Amino acid sequence: MVALPYATNKSGRSAVTSQMRSLPDKADIVVVGAGVVGASIGYQLAANSSRRVVVVDARPPVGGVSGRTFGQVRQHYSNELTVRMALRGMHCIRNWAEEVGHGGPGYVPLGYLLMVGDGQLDSLKRNIDLGRSLGVDTRLVEPGEMTAVEPLLDAAGIAGGAYEPQGGYIDVTCMVLSWLSAANAAGARLLAPLTVEEISTSAGSVCGVVTPLGEIRAPMVVMATGAWARDLLDPLGAVVPITRRRLDMTLLAQAPGTPALATCVTDGVANLVIRPDMGTRLLAAAYPSEMPEVQDPLAEGSAAAQELHMERVRYALRRRLPALADVRAITSVSGAYDITPDYHPILGWADSVGGPSGLYMAVGFSGHGLKLSPTVGEIAAAALLGVEQVGSASPIDASALEPGRFTSGRLMHLAYGPSARA
Repeated sequence: MVALPYATNKSGRSAVTSQMRSLPDKADIVVVGAGVVGASIGYQLAANSSRRVVVVDARPPVGGVSGRTFGQVRQHYSNELTVRMALRGMHCIRNWAEEVGHGGPGYVPLGYLLMVGDGQLDSLKRNIDLGRSLGVDTRLVEPGEMTAVEPLLDAAGIAGGAYEPQGGYIDVTCMVLSWLSAANAAGARLLAPLTVEEISTSAGSVCGVVTPLGEIRAPMVVMATGAWARDLLDPLGAVVPITRRRLDMTLLAQAPGTPALATCVTDGVANLVIRPDMGTRLLAAAYPSEMPEVQDPLAEGSAAAQELHMERVRYALRRRLPALADVRAITSVSGAYDITPDYHPILGWADSVGGPSGLYMAVGFSGHGLKLSPTVGEIAAAALLGVEQVGSASPIDASALEPGRFTSGRLMHLAYGPSARA
């Protein structure tokens, strides 16, 4: 079990409990954020070094945006780097016992099907060829073959699809808590819920983090705060082009006797993403033409916004999965993507964009954090420890994701235009 040294009182502020251990005054590396990215980095640092690692989060584990993720995993990407990262991530998920050895990610391999219209068919074929060349088990599915993959589909208006039999979904709570437990067993310390109020610096270098209970001195800090990244980075002068945009999701219940959806489906024509959940339940997101920008990453959409989302879901279901058109909405939940201009993450040192030295950024995941997080942990840990690789992974050159690419014009390729499909 992960020990939580703080409890939350009725006003929502952190309160010291009788079981609280003393706040450490020093660490070698402080990881700010304990979601999918921070938990992965914290684990890799602790498992591959003797450094004193502290992971701090303002909320309890999985209390932020990671706890509101869609949970879908796939390896279909537009760039060799992200395909390699997703491929390695899938290996970790499928071989968790050997790679991590604590808990598990709750992986359910239902298959993943991405469908596109005529205007994106060439891009789809290119991505399939790229994936296959790197070892992804994927293939082109013609419209006439769609029902062999997912019997409930109406393929009208679909030009083709990419199918991955290893795609599916995971239990994000299980994955994050498993990483944190493994990190704890390797010597890392988790402090949550505990807010990092600022990153302290001296002479242009990081020297620790400031919390309501005191300062933790450390020469290196990792920013893995997702949609909250700029709250701490802006005061330091680190220029990162990240916006927070809300995504609504709805948990659905099928009517009794209706056939079950068997596959995780992304419809690039109707902008629907849907997958099975427990029992007769489904999880769906129907993207609007533009995701609204928000200040609070955990702010729920208004009742009117949730109703509009459900209208988009029902429209897409009538068009693509008519057998599910009579589903009932159980609940809706909102979260925020931390979006960069090229919908790809930022991995690298903050001093390259005006921030202090000693601050490593793993932010701006634009909806890909879950799928890439196992590999991000390895890449970030290698950079922080000053080694070529950690664990059994082959080195992956992630320099294309460095923070300065936006000012130098070296943006990542987007096969389907600006979107989380990337």
